[in-house]
Amino acid sequence: MNRKVKSIWLDSFEGREIVISDIHGDYDGYNLLLKKINYQPGQDRLILLGDLVEKGFENLKLLRQIKKQTEEENVYAVMGNCDFVAKNFLYSYRLDFIKEVLLKRKGSLIHEMIQEAALDPLSDETDMDQLAYELRKHFLAELSFLNDLPHVIETPKRIYSHAGLIDEKTYADDFSYVLTYPLFAECEMRFTKMIVVGHMPVSEYCRFKADCNPRFFSESNIFSIDGGNMVKKAGQLNAIIFDGNLVSTDFIDHLPLARAKVTTHPKNRTSFVISFNRGEVEVVEEGETSSRVYSPYLKRTFWIDNDFLKGHKGTDFTNYEMPLRQGEAVKVIQSYGSKTQVKKQGIIGWTLTENLEFDELKLNNPQS
Repeated sequence: MNRKVKSIWLDSFEGREIVISDIHGDYDGYNLLLKKINYQPGQDRLILLGDLVEKGFENLKLLRQIKKQTEEENVYAVMGNCDFVAKNFLYSYRLDFIKEVLLKRKGSLIHEMIQEAALDPLSDETDMDQLAYELRKHFLAELSFLNDLPHVIETPKRIYSHAGLIDEKTYADDFSYVLTYPLFAECEMRFTKMIVVGHMPVSEYCRFKADCNPRFFSESNIFSIDGGNMVKKAGQLNAIIFDGNLVSTDFIDHLPLARAKVTTHPKNRTSFVISFNRGEVEVVEEGETSSRVYSPYLKRTFWIDNDFLKGHKGTDFTNYEMPLRQGEAVKVIQSYGSKTQVKKQGIIGWTLTENLEFDELKLNNPQS
C-alpha cells in the first residue's frame, strides 16, 4: 500500500469557504448545519475534514450525498482515520483487526452495507475475506470514493487535513500522521499558513472550562474545529466560515432543551475539566455516588461524581456551575444525582436539576 501523503491544491476563492469536520455518519445533523449556515451550492466552497463515516447511523446515505456533492458542487473532502475502513475492505487489509472493531461499534458504514446487500450480520463466525469480496461487488463506487480521497487540501492561505501535519512542505512521510496526529494543536511548531484540522474534539484541549466550539491556537496558527459530534454526549457538529477577512463559526447538536426556572450567580472560583485524554486519576476514597480522586494532570485532589468515573479514568467531567438566566434555554447532556450537566453556547457546565423545566420543549433543536 502506498503510504505517501496525497494532496490537492485549490486556487483562491472569492466566496465563502465553509469547513466542517467529523460528521461521523450524521446525515440529519449535516443537512441541518448546511441549512443553518445558508450553504449555497455553486456560490460557496465547502471543505469536509474527514471522518465522514462511522459511529453515526446514516453512513451510507450521507456518503452518497457527499459523493454527489463533490461531483456536482464546489465540495471537497479529505480522508479521516474512520474513513480508512474503506481501504480495509477494498484491499482486504487487516481484516481481523477491523472485525474486532466493528463487532464493538454499533454505528458503521459496513453494517449498513451488509444490511442493504442482504448479507448475514457481522459475527464472530464471519469470513472476512468473503465479506470484503461481497462488499466490493456491491459497493465498489462508494468504497473507491473514500479510498481515493486526498489526505491534505492546500490553498494559498490555508492547509486542511484531518488530524495534523509534520511540516508544511511535505506534510508527513506517512499518511498515518495526517490521519491520527494526537492533540495536534498543542504541537510546538509554528506554521506560516493557517492549518485547519478536526479529529480531536476541541473540548479535549480544555483545562478550566469545557468548550466544544472551534478554537484558534495563535501560537501555532492552528484552527481545531472538531466538536465531538456522535462521539461525546455533549458533542456538536461545527462549521467554520472564512469570508474574505471575516471568520465566523456555527454548530448544531441533537441535545434536548430545558428552560431555566431561576436566575443563578455561581462563583466558580476554581473551575476545571477532566477530559478523556487527560483523565487518568488515582482513587483516594470511593463513595456510593461520588469518589475523591487525585489527578496528576491537574495536580489536585477533588470529588468526582461516579457517573464520570470509569475505573481509574475520569472523562468529560467539569465542576463548572453554569450561570442561568430565568427563562433562557440550555441543552441537556445528562442528569446525575441532583444535578444535570448542560451546555450553553457550546460551553459545558452543571446546574441543580430543580433549576430546570423540561416539558414542552422540542428535541433535536438545531439552534445554538
